[in-house]
Amino acid sequence: MFVLYGLISFGMILAQKQRITNAAAEAARSAVGESNDASAISVATARVTKLLGATGPYKIGPGVGVPTVTACTPPSVGSCITVTITYDYEHHPIVPPAPGLGLVTPKTFASTAVVQYK
Repeated sequence: MFVLYGLISFGMILAQKQRITNAAAEAARSAVGESNDASAISVATARVTKLLGATGPYKIGPGVGVPTVTACTPPSVGSCITVTITYDYEHHPIVPPAPGLGLVTPKTFASTAVVQYK
């Protein structure tokens, strides 16, 4: 029974990590073509909010930290933007913890995407 529980837990954690990774990457890509850091940050933040939504299990709020969208420093050739999304699994588990299995689940996980937008 614990093996089945472990497989389900791992699969759901992996799916959440993949969803966050895709949201960070797509938000960073959405800034391509913007003319300045402020508009790139605004577009990327709006895209993360749209992808993760305001409701449902993957919403921004409990568990999913407000995405960090920043301009890269120091600026390299052109301008770049970094999107970081963090999930607090320790305080907002996707699957209720089973006795003895809490040691193998992550406390938090995050995804970061960087893209040069001009």
